[in-house]
Amino acid sequence: MNASRNSPQPPPDMDGLTGDWARLRDLRRDKTPSGTEAEEHQEHQEHEGQEERRLRPPSRPGRTRGGRKPPPAAADAIPTTIRFDPEESSAIDRFVLELRDDAGRRALDKAEVFRELIRLGMEHEPTRKALLRRVR
Repeated sequence: MNASRNSPQPPPDMDGLTGDWARLRDLRRDKTPSGTEAEEHQEHQEHEGQEERRLRPPSRPGRTRGGRKPPPAAADAIPTTIRFDPEESSAIDRFVLELRDDAGRRALDKAEVFRELIRLGMEHEPTRKALLRRVR
């Protein structure tokens, strides 16, 4: 048996944290705009929201997700692994985020993008030909 396990150590000193929650609450209260500042801030946010809605294409009713069909349930799915080097992976992450923003979607993951790219290659002859040129 190890001797260090038998010797009890005192708990760490937590006295320095006394009053931190109260200080945090006071800091948040100080940063919260009040009165006319709050109204101006709200008007500014509403104006930005209207501008963003004007720039974003209108959503299509009845379509909660992009693509043709939802992903399969985890129990029915066949997992596929795609490996990228770190640099390429970062570029792909940025590309997927740009696609999400351009599509006006709140959520878009890499798996969905890859599924739709494969489907696009199967259904769209120019994309299929471009892919064949790339892999030859």
